[in-house]
Formats: sequence, structure tokens, C-alpha cells
Amino acid sequence: MADSGLSRRSVLQLGGSVALLFATGACAAGSKDSGSGAKSAGPAAGTLRIAVSSYLSSWDQDFVGFDLTALMLYKNVFPYLIDYGVTDAGGSKILDTQNITPTFAESFEPSADQKVWTLKLRKGVKFASGNELKAADVKWSKDRAFAAQANVAGVYRTIGLTEASQVAVVDDYTVTFTQAFPSALTRQIQAISLYVFDSVEAKKHATADDPWAKDWLAKNAPTGGYFNVTKATQGQEIVLEANKGYPGPDPAKAATIRISVVPDGSNQRLQLQNGDIDVALGIGQRDIADLKKADGITVVSAASNEQVAIQMSVTTAPFDDVDVRKALAYAVPYDQIIANVYGGDARPTKSLVPLDMPGYDAGGYPYTYDVEMAKAALGGRTVNSELVFETDNATQQQIAVLVQSEARKAGIELKLTPLDPATLAGRRQQKNIPLQLTSGQLWVNDVEYMLATSFVKGAALNYSNFTNAEIEQIYEQSHTTVDETARLALWKRVQQVFAAEVPWVIICQPNFNLPVRSTVAGWVQPMDGLARLRYLSTSA
Repeated sequence: MADSGLSRRSVLQLGGSVALLFATGACAAGSKDSGSGAKSAGPAAGTLRIAVSSYLSSWDQDFVGFDLTALMLYKNVFPYLIDYGVTDAGGSKILDTQNITPTFAESFEPSADQKVWTLKLRKGVKFASGNELKAADVKWSKDRAFAAQANVAGVYRTIGLTEASQVAVVDDYTVTFTQAFPSALTRQIQAISLYVFDSVEAKKHATADDPWAKDWLAKNAPTGGYFNVTKATQGQEIVLEANKGYPGPDPAKAATIRISVVPDGSNQRLQLQNGDIDVALGIGQRDIADLKKADGITVVSAASNEQVAIQMSVTTAPFDDVDVRKALAYAVPYDQIIANVYGGDARPTKSLVPLDMPGYDAGGYPYTYDVEMAKAALGGRTVNSELVFETDNATQQQIAVLVQSEARKAGIELKLTPLDPATLAGRRQQKNIPLQLTSGQLWVNDVEYMLATSFVKGAALNYSNFTNAEIEQIYEQSHTTVDETARLALWKRVQQVFAAEVPWVIICQPNFNLPVRSTVAGWVQPMDGLARLRYLSTSA
């Protein structure tokens, strides 16, 4: 089946293809018990109070991007049919992208050629409306996604799904997905895409002008996930109740979660210290550092796949010279940044491939702080550039100052340029930034996806303007390479190319820090940045 429209490399992070935000009004989802004939999820107890910085922009996941509050809530209130397991990394619990397991589904398995994937649903699982979750809901949800040509339709292209006809109902509890080609990314792409609407309820609110009930779904919370929404007051509060009918592993530990909107980080800190909230999701690093010494508060430190880097434009002088790029790589004080900026709460890394990503090779970035090696790479030259970072980002400013000081010793003079978000976005579009500090994490823990976002021609996050014929060839080859050994061999070669070409200075992977009351337990660090609240509990 031919691809219809965008190429695979145009697909980036979920929500990156189209970000249509709908205004939401005050709403309240039905609070009916979602109990069913399915296996009981087991008891949940206690009320957990969480503060977030903003209210969500819409309840309609098909049309929301760049709203982390909304995307986090969706993971907890939509029924996602498969999800990541949990593993240990760096002494903390994290979501395990190598172990994607059924939750609301019974199974999700491929055919021998890995092109046809069969999804089997558990029987008796119900939405809060009382409607049973069936194959027709899955089909309607994916038909809607293809009609929207937004989030899911974008990421589905990476695994050869481009048309609604490729998703077929076999019976009430079985759905098949027929891909144009086999892909090693299928499980991960489906883990972020297999959420389901209550189609019976949604169809009641469809009209001739709005056949997919966009207006209604934007304003009314979904149900049937790990939690159901029992109250939602615009701009103020959302109340979640554990779904007693959840049939899968790891049921919610807290019976109730009250999510309050507290825009100001200092107010979140005060409420946390006073015991008015249990978890603060909007406190800055400076306040977090102080809270590490506060009574009754624990700062959870969890291994993260966030990467902090300096992207060097390989098409802009002086960094169009690979020796200048190597010189800067030797001039950055990596250990000093980890110690002084992050207080030691970051992991050093030796590859542009993130730690904990399959294929990570410690030989992928053979650069350490060495002023003499930096001078040798420059061959006695002095070069000048600007180093761009985000205005009001204290962490990036600290890093920039340290890099400026050490680079000067090697013969690299850097002018520090803080930019507001709009100006930074404009200059990125113009591709005229020679050096810029970046930080972020990938939503799919795979090198193919990393290449698609950052290292091939046309990739939206390729601020270094890096292109390499061999990387392009490997990227194309990876699309249909499903054998793990063969993929790992490709990724090793990718990192060898990066080591030679040095498009980035890779600084470190800072741990994620979360301030909570000492009575809170169970945090699992999400590799996609979206907290699974079902693991959290409180003994208060």
C-alpha cells in the first residue's frame, strides 16, 4: 500500500504534526461506577493532592499538542490498550520501553511477517457511561484519527499505517492493523496511539457539521482509563477517581486524586510546605534545591532520558569546520557543569544516543574536557561565535557562562545571547544560530525515531543542520529492519559517524526531580514525560 502524503521523516513527537487547541468550558464527567464483569482491579485507598501549573486546553486528544498538562491527564483518563511496564535505571523506577504490555487489551501480537497486528480486547470492560469497550470503539477512534490528519495519523505513518481501511474489525473484541511494511517501532508507536473514545456516547453528540463530535469531546472528559474524571472546574480543579473496573496489571494505588491549578511555582512551594498539596508538578530547580532541606518533604530524583546539549550548526562558520566542532567538544567542562549546575544530580553520557536507549554505545562521543586537545584541534586559531540560550532559563544561563569561560582558554570566544521563545523560534526557522543550548527528551525510545526528529534532512529538531549521506542511507534501511541484532549494528555505525562528525556537544542527562510530601511513594519516571498517576500513593 502506497504512503499517502507526508514522508516518514516528517513525523516527529506526538502532537508535533498539528497542534489544534480547543477552548474548554467547565465540565463534569459522569461519576457512574465503571464496574463490569471484568476482573477487579483491586482496592485503592487515600486521596492524593497534586498541583499543576495550568488547566488543560481541551479534553480531545486527537487535536492537542504541546500541552503537557493535557497530555499527562490523557494517559490516566483515556483507556490506553497497551502501555509500558516498569524497570530499574540509575537506582530509580522508570517506564520500560522494552516491555510494552496489554492493559485494557488482552493481547497485541504480530503475524509471522510482522505486517498484520491483531489486537484482542478484554471482555466486559466498560466506560463510565456503562457502554462496553468493543472493537467498534477502536475502529471509530482510529477512523476519527485518520480523518483528523493530526496527532495519531502523523505518527502512524512511521509504521506504514496511512489509511482507515488498514484498521479492520474482525469481531466484537478483535481488531487488525495491516501495515504497509514491518516495523520495529510498532509497539512503541501504538503505545502512544492506542487510546479509545466511547464512540457510542460520542455519536450521540455528532452533527452534520461536526460528524466526529469535536465540539462535545473538547469540553467533556473521557472516561474508562486508570481513572475516571468525576469533576472538572475550568481553570481550577480536576478530580479523578480510581476506575474500579480496570482489568489489567498495576491498578491505581490512590482512590482519589485532586488536581489543583496553581500557576505560580512559589505558591506551589508554599502549599507543599504547608501540607496543602502532596505533589508539586510546577516548581523550578532553584526552589527544588531549597526544598531538599525542608522538613516533611522528599525530592524524588529519577533517571531521565532528557538530554542537555549544544547543537552546532555544521553549515555556519566557524562550525562548518569539523575541527572547530571538536575543539568546542574538548573545551566544555562536563564534570563541572554536573557538579555546579545540577548539584551532581545528572548522569554523564558518552553518546548522542541517550542512556537507556537500546543501542547506546559509550564510544559514541569520545570527548572529555581537555583544553590542550581543544587548542590542538584549532591549530593555533582563535574563533568567535555566539551561544544562544533561552531567556529566563537559569540552568541554561549557568551552563552558558561556564562554557564561555572554559572555551576562551582554548581560543573560542563566545558571545552569550539569551532569546525569548518567539525570537528563538524565528531564528531556528531561519537556521542562522551557530550554537544553541537545547534540552529535551524523545517520546519513542529508539534510534530510528531519534534520527527522524533530529539528524536527517528536514527533521524539525535538526537545529545543527546536519546531513550525512551514510546516516540518510541507514535511516532509510532502518524502516523495515526488525531484527534486533541488525538494528543494533546500524546504531553502532550511526554513533561512529556522530563521533567523527560531532554535530552536538552532548553535556549530560539530568535526573528528573519531583518535590513531594514525605508520605508520598511510588513515583515511576515516565520516559515519555507523562506521569502515570496510578503508581502514586500516600500514607497520610
